[in-house]
Amino acid sequence: MSPARPKHFMALIRRGAWLLALVSLPLAALAEKTPPGPPWDDPPPELWFPVGEAIDYEVFWGVFMVGEATAQAQWREQDGRRLLALTVDAQSNGIVEKLYPVKEHLETLLDPVTFLPISFEKESQEGRRYYHEITTFDHATGQGYWRSLRSGKEKEFAIADDTRDLLGLMYWIRKDPIRAGETREFPGVMTDEKLYEVIVEAGKAERVALSEYGKVQCIKMEPKGKFNGMFVRKGRMWLWVSDDPRYTICRVAASVPVASIKIMLKRVRGPGDDFWVQAGENKSGRKK
Repeated sequence: MSPARPKHFMALIRRGAWLLALVSLPLAALAEKTPPGPPWDDPPPELWFPVGEAIDYEVFWGVFMVGEATAQAQWREQDGRRLLALTVDAQSNGIVEKLYPVKEHLETLLDPVTFLPISFEKESQEGRRYYHEITTFDHATGQGYWRSLRSGKEKEFAIADDTRDLLGLMYWIRKDPIRAGETREFPGVMTDEKLYEVIVEAGKAERVALSEYGKVQCIKMEPKGKFNGMFVRKGRMWLWVSDDPRYTICRVAASVPVASIKIMLKRVRGPGDDFWVQAGENKSGRKK
């Protein structure tokens, strides 16, 4: 196994999908403002997914399980305001951990009323390389600010009124699900400090076999990205999203020049009494 290959599964988790200090100038200027979001003491706003939800995934490279990841939504208090934190934590295991350890934490902090991002943080280890980067969004002025906390490099870029980051977009889509045969476009999605147009093409309904849930009815989708009007192709990726009210990603399959990756839903945890929580608890023995 070449050490150049395992790192690609982490990049695919970021796409599939599948983070929050505001530091230094020009970022410090944003920290002085009263953050968006309702007061913490107010009742939490109603959202289209349960806050407290945690979804565990297993990452496969061929037949080998090479990593695990968890996507989670939680309330966060900041300066007396209620904000929403969406996180993805992933790490390699087994032989990959010994040859090329990979660990990553992604977090998007949003205003739960507008569902627009306030900041996005990425902290990761890929082999001997370490990254810690923060992007903040000032929708009032139409500016985004990126900063590497390791190198001190900074970058400023223009954003639109409805600019979202990729992690926030995955939850935003759950509000108005994409149906089989539909194509939907999402302009101004930030990833890697650039704004892309994301196009999601939904194909037919298919059943996906999950180890703890049996066969689940899903809709197969292919997301595509355009930058400055040109399609960006560094491989292809397909998502299978459950065709039910929770509308969660059950399977991801991705192909890049050096690897074929598969990500499978293992368990849904958190509040709720639907099929996902009940079946997961019964299977794991937490509830009789």
